[in-house]
Amino acid sequence: MMSRRRALLLPAAAALGACASVTETSPLEFEEGNVGTIEHAIAKYAGFGAHFSGSAGDHATTDWLDRELLGAGYETRRQRFEVPTCDGETGSLTLSDGTTLSGPVQMPGKAIETQAELVHWHADLPPTELGGKLVVYHSRFGRHSSLMSPEWQRVLKATREAQSAGIVAITNGPSRLAIRLNAPVDIHLVPMLTIAPANAATLRVAAQGQSARLSIASARPTRHADNLIAHRKGSGPRIVVSTPKSGWGICASERGPGIAIFLELGRKLGSSLPEADIHLVATSGHEYENLGAHKFLERAAPTPAETALWVHLGANLSSADFHDLGPSLLKLPSPDPQRYLGATKGLDTLAREIFGGRPGLEAAYAMSAEDAAGELREILAAGYTSALGVFGAGRFHHTDQDTPDKVDLIELAATASAFVKMIHRAIG
Repeated sequence: MMSRRRALLLPAAAALGACASVTETSPLEFEEGNVGTIEHAIAKYAGFGAHFSGSAGDHATTDWLDRELLGAGYETRRQRFEVPTCDGETGSLTLSDGTTLSGPVQMPGKAIETQAELVHWHADLPPTELGGKLVVYHSRFGRHSSLMSPEWQRVLKATREAQSAGIVAITNGPSRLAIRLNAPVDIHLVPMLTIAPANAATLRVAAQGQSARLSIASARPTRHADNLIAHRKGSGPRIVVSTPKSGWGICASERGPGIAIFLELGRKLGSSLPEADIHLVATSGHEYENLGAHKFLERAAPTPAETALWVHLGANLSSADFHDLGPSLLKLPSPDPQRYLGATKGLDTLAREIFGGRPGLEAAYAMSAEDAAGELREILAAGYTSALGVFGAGRFHHTDQDTPDKVDLIELAATASAFVKMIHRAIG
């Protein structure tokens, strides 16, 4: 029998440069073979490269999931829609002394080539004059994820109203990297870059009023992305399982665990619940405030009245945790607890029982659309009254270093088993 330690040292992860850290955080019983299967799914997903909506990696993921679910006995189809084109574009800020800093273009991108005065805005100290200026915004420390949060909405509103020339945002977060932020496709924002905190010192010496040049190339035409929809007909209770498949880069720990459990549930529910009517959907367009989920809910999802249970597998289901020691981040043999399990009233009690011992998930909350996040918020807002889902923000959330070594594989296998048990109990 394969040991849990050996399961983390399989060639697939080694080939991807994964860091083989061992965790012993799994009091739930689960099949040892699941670890290898789940690790293979993480490696496969990450091996497609960046998963920007409509990118080569996103389409390769769709094709792979399609083959896997067809092989598991599902009928599959695709739901196509348009998304902005982004493959990791960066822009630059050139200071008066010739120093050039680069960072991700905030999407949906807006082209600009302009010289303007810098003005610094520290989170709690907005400057009095923003009109026509390049605003250097020093964010609060946090696990930044979306431009729809109150902090970023305040910045966007002020810069729009003042007609600022552009924004260079220092995203102060636990990874110390530039963070890409989700935004609706129709958002109105001035041209914007996000910059790693390591560049903050260079920007601080750029005096207020000093001139700088912001350069962002023109956006490319939109392209198509697909939701993958799978169905296995049955006369029993209707179950929907959803997960996003797109994101800002490789997304190994943000999206990979959800993808791995999605496939596990597709295979296991098909055999263990032979009468169930099972609908599976892997959505694209996540970066644009859940665009693919909106499309599925509007046009392709079973109605709330027809649905016995909706299970959503959101971000960072099983990210590794790290000690933060000065300039170093040291990986811990335990999962990042910054993940949240929400359920409709009644299911929350059962979820606390089933997910007991799972860091972060054990504190399952009774949630509504008002206090959920991600696609779970959309699902609850659409009126589904029997639903549960997970969302979170790992340390490397929305950064270009979200690679397979950021996944806690042992915890992921245990979490997958808990979801299987939860579904059986919830519809039992």
